[in-house]
Amino acid sequence: MSVATSSRARTLATDLLEYVPGAYCSVMRRRHPEWLLVGPDTDLVIEGYQSCGNTFGRKAMEHANPHIRIASHSHSWAHVARAARLGKPVVVLLRHPLDAVASHAVRMRLDDLDRELRNYHRFYRRVAAMSGSVVLAPFEVTVHRFAEVIRAVNARFATRFDLFDHTDGAAVAEVFAEMEREALSSPSELDRVWRIARPSGARADATRVMRERLRRGHGPALARCEKVYRHLLPV
Repeated sequence: MSVATSSRARTLATDLLEYVPGAYCSVMRRRHPEWLLVGPDTDLVIEGYQSCGNTFGRKAMEHANPHIRIASHSHSWAHVARAARLGKPVVVLLRHPLDAVASHAVRMRLDDLDRELRNYHRFYRRVAAMSGSVVLAPFEVTVHRFAEVIRAVNARFATRFDLFDHTDGAAVAEVFAEMEREALSSPSELDRVWRIARPSGARADATRVMRERLRRGHGPALARCEKVYRHLLPV
């Protein structure tokens, strides 16, 4: 079996495993012990497709509430489903697919855009069935007014999390500094620069080119993603 065939087989197996969220989380926990997956002691789950503000949301929440346990970054709808089944507060992060997929593809040097659009669509199409059990957080709100997200969580789940103060420049700077420290722990010197989950002038031109590539070459798949995005976007 070729490397490519083996990789496709693993991806298919993981996709199928997602349909049993409890088993998915159990298997992923054993396979990736470094992943932050929901469990009985989890206080909050923050999930979304990649490049939707996942790292900023987690770091901002930890800055305001340093002692809570947050599960995040599996980028799987099964993780959201498992958290809902366990009765945990869940935030699902939203970003327009053109921006999210372009940013993720550039950051991670991905070329299979059809696959990424399928991943985006599958995640949010499945989340749509659970949207009444989660707090939906648009990207601009997450990265500029995260206190609104925490306030919505407290109202929806009767929690008492402290709010993150976006007007506190020192707090925002510390969140970005922590994001950068985490990215710089990458073993690859190249990836250290490109994987930092914050705005970067070095990636701006490449991201613009990637957005145009998505528009011109992947219109139908992008339109399907936009449809589910608009369906979920809070009014």
